[in-house]
Amino acid sequence: MMKKLLDSLVQVRRLIDLQSADSISTIGFLVITETNIEYFDSLLDSEIIDILSVGEPNEMKSIMKEDIPNFINQQVYLDIRTGNINCYFETVNDFLNGNKFKLKSELFYIAENDYYSEESAVVNEIVNNYNKNIELIDFLNSLSHTHHLIGNQLKYYFYRISNSIVEIDIKYSIQDLDFFSELEGFQELKKEFLDPISHKDKKELFVNELVNFIECNSSDYLTIVKNWKTILNSYNKSYKLYLAGFSFEKIKTSSNEHFQKLLDRIYDSISKVSGYIFGIPIGFILLLNYFDYSGLLIFKNVIILILSILFFVLIWYILLKNIKESIDAIEEDIDEFINLISTVIVLKPIKEKLESLKKVSIKKQRNKLLIVKGVTISIFALTVIVFSYIFLDISIYL
Repeated sequence: MMKKLLDSLVQVRRLIDLQSADSISTIGFLVITETNIEYFDSLLDSEIIDILSVGEPNEMKSIMKEDIPNFINQQVYLDIRTGNINCYFETVNDFLNGNKFKLKSELFYIAENDYYSEESAVVNEIVNNYNKNIELIDFLNSLSHTHHLIGNQLKYYFYRISNSIVEIDIKYSIQDLDFFSELEGFQELKKEFLDPISHKDKKELFVNELVNFIECNSSDYLTIVKNWKTILNSYNKSYKLYLAGFSFEKIKTSSNEHFQKLLDRIYDSISKVSGYIFGIPIGFILLLNYFDYSGLLIFKNVIILILSILFFVLIWYILLKNIKESIDAIEEDIDEFINLISTVIVLKPIKEKLESLKKVSIKKQRNKLLIVKGVTISIFALTVIVFSYIFLDISIYL
């Protein structure tokens, strides 16, 4: 209903031969035609227009709705009570007075600029700047801890942990709207502040930079607008420092954890190799102990030899191979980890420890593995030699 009424009023306002206009009414002349007659129905039904016949002042008479068709192609006198429509504004100043801190309706018309919000193709610099102004006011409202609104006076209050409290008095005029032309960054900040993980920290950082600026410069609203990019840059720098600190702690913690895991794996490898150094000889010694050195139990000796061969295969191709693969994997992890942190200066101590592990501990494990292999081959060879000696000794006597 309101849109249809405003549509009609806008069309009549554009056609009228204007005589006078203010925030209360618009007066002028208009020739009624077959085309524009349709606009008067809704205006007359809403009782916001008086249509009078043209003549001497004492001869001018009101024209009723049903009589309008009789005046087609005739000039009539119009008195439109535009002040009765809350989305119609004669001047930009009227518009600002009614929408100082918030746009009350997306549907509006400003006669002074002939700007109708429904005609999206029309670009108006003043309205665009006004919209940016309202975005900033709305943004500050979302950040403020409290506000004070009385009539056409609005103040926002901000405070931080250090108990610094500042206020921003929202004051501006039509001429001041030019300062909002390059204002930007609200939508990006709003999205950042909606982040469920870090929105609180981000808001505190921004408020902190805003308070810093106000304390060092001015709480004047227009001063903040003129230096908006400076405030935004300060926030971005603070946020980067915040991220750097957070990332450092996270990387440092993660690096220490990974370093400890590598140490655990190396010590596990040391434990296994050390165990095999003592375990393998003992195993073969037990097998040697079960040989029948008299040579009478040939079948028993053959079985022990077969067990020795199986024991050797198990140790050489499974246990020792697994240890070698484990050491190789640890070395690869160390190399990969060193590459990951090589550019992070603060992690240089961990990098040096890793390089030391690779040069010392890993090298020692490889040497120990060679010793285990040597011992394994030697004792297995001794087992075969013992069996051969027993077998050959018996053959001589036979």
